[in-house]
Amino acid sequence: MEKLSKERLKKIGELFKNPRPGGKIAAAKEFGIDLTLTYEQLKKTPQERLDDLQNAMRGLEEIARAGTEWRTRNNGRA
Repeated sequence: MEKLSKERLKKIGELFKNPRPGGKIAAAKEFGIDLTLTYEQLKKTPQERLDDLQNAMRGLEEIARAGTEWRTRNNGRA
């Protein structure tokens, strides 16, 4: 899959900046969702987003592994 076209991204950016009152984008914005993060992700291809998620998962697995090793060395004491 390819990235969204520049035209499509521009339209989405405009919608995010000026959402239709009462719409779902406005509700998300009012709820406090940072739409700039969503917009930045939409600039990437689906594969790039998947790669980012896989890298994040590897990082979390490493943190979990380090925690397990630390608890093993310290007999479970914090």
